[in-house]
Amino acid sequence: MSIYLRAKHWQLFIVLVGSMFLAQAMMANSIMNSESTNPLVMAIPTFFMAVVFFGWLWSVASACSKQLPPELASSTKPMQFGLVYSLVYLLISSSFFFGSNGQLPGYIVVMHLLAMASIFYALGFTAKQLAKLEQRKNVSFFSYSGPFFLFWFFPIGIWFIQPKVNQLLSGSNA
Repeated sequence: MSIYLRAKHWQLFIVLVGSMFLAQAMMANSIMNSESTNPLVMAIPTFFMAVVFFGWLWSVASACSKQLPPELASSTKPMQFGLVYSLVYLLISSSFFFGSNGQLPGYIVVMHLLAMASIFYALGFTAKQLAKLEQRKNVSFFSYSGPFFLFWFFPIGIWFIQPKVNQLLSGSNA
């Protein structure tokens, strides 16, 4: 996971945004050719983007937790479980969302809400760990709200967060 910690902001931006544009280009191509959208063709770039983004969150939060003193460090297990759940949900739900059947089963809504909550928890947890490492004390939401929104809107936030990650965690091998 240290590849995420050593990467430059522009490298992560190209991989993340490039995979988003790839998915959009594939969908536009299939629509223009009047073909039905193949769920696998759409799921692969989406899954790749999610793996890269979730891997970035995972590695930043884990490295920050390892660098913090024990009284400030928090367990990363709930965040990691949430990210894994979100990836599994993405795989399972892609057949429903990209399939030709117009009906969604009710349990997909619950799974979707849980995945969204898991992702928001991971964003907040990672932002809080980064702020705690930077300030070397427990922080309130006001103190880490900036990084939280930058993680949330990552195409912009990556330009501000990753240089800070490179600076704070330059000596870690996490």
